[in-house]
Amino acid sequence: MKKWLLLRMFMCISLLFFSKILSGQCTAQVLHTSGTQTVGCTAVTVTANGGAGPGPIACGIGPFQMGFPTAGSFTFNFNPAIPGVNVGIRDINNSAITVEEVAFTVNGSFYPITNPGAPTGCQPEALITGSGTIGACVNCSARSWKDIVITEPMTSLTVEILYVGGMFASGVNFSLSICCPTCTTDAGVIAGAPQTICGENPVTTASATQTVLDADDLLQYILFSNPADTLGSILATSNTPTFSFNPATMQMGVTYYIAAIAGNNVGGNVDLTDICLDISNAIPVTWQPLPTVTFTVANPDVCAGGCTVITATFAGTAPFTLTYSTPGTGPVTQIFSGNTGTFQVCAPAGSLPGSFTLQATGLVDAWCTCP
Repeated sequence: MKKWLLLRMFMCISLLFFSKILSGQCTAQVLHTSGTQTVGCTAVTVTANGGAGPGPIACGIGPFQMGFPTAGSFTFNFNPAIPGVNVGIRDINNSAITVEEVAFTVNGSFYPITNPGAPTGCQPEALITGSGTIGACVNCSARSWKDIVITEPMTSLTVEILYVGGMFASGVNFSLSICCPTCTTDAGVIAGAPQTICGENPVTTASATQTVLDADDLLQYILFSNPADTLGSILATSNTPTFSFNPATMQMGVTYYIAAIAGNNVGGNVDLTDICLDISNAIPVTWQPLPTVTFTVANPDVCAGGCTVITATFAGTAPFTLTYSTPGTGPVTQIFSGNTGTFQVCAPAGSLPGSFTLQATGLVDAWCTCP
């Protein structure tokens, strides 16, 4: 009974995954023979090993060439993982001169080919050997196949030439295209203009609209710092478009961004490696510090009817609008264009000896009002 349950679970998972592959496309062709480039839905890193390098494209197959003048292979790494690839092979031989086979390794393990490819129309057809490699019929040369589809989730693929016999190496050429699922997931659009938040108050943007989610998808919101590296600069994730300022990871006066994100639901969070991951437009948000002012006076002794000069030093973003009062005057409002400025205060005539208090009652900078 336990064995039957395990087998049934495996079959269900396999069928669901295969269905997703069949709904996708395998037409994003890899054309770079070294380094890393984005192809279709993934970043592809190509590494040539041994007698492998760029070659001509003929019959629609190329630009990868291996086995000339010595055995060699190409390794492809995919980030994120892909559901499969489509391969074409040409110029494979089985003759007195050379006997060649092409083997595939997926995620570090040998992958036997079970489904034949399609005729290229340029050369006679290749065949599948008893061990699951691609070869040619006995005493045949220049065999080819296109549309060899490997439907296996993979992060790496190695294509290798094997020399089984013959006098010398002649080499084979192959092409590789990436299978990408047909993605319907859409994180939608967030409406709104850039926001400025005073102090450490939370910020809330509009919720995403025009979203499209699969049955296993989740919509969340992210706060990030670098539009050129959205996923690599995520500071916080939320199920609502509301975020608080975190002084441990954020700075006042720095612009951050809020976006909606949609993809497979894994443990209550969006799977950032989901091949159908989608991110909405971003709303810039900036937390600004509340303005402050401090007063200094060169001569704090003021006679009745006399005046003294006050220096105001501001923190925040100019211009500053300061409202203050003294015992002898009502509220006075003055604008300062920089972070420091001076003004006079006067003691009313006939004032009795004692303290003379200057009090700031209001302060506004370019962004915020001090409560």
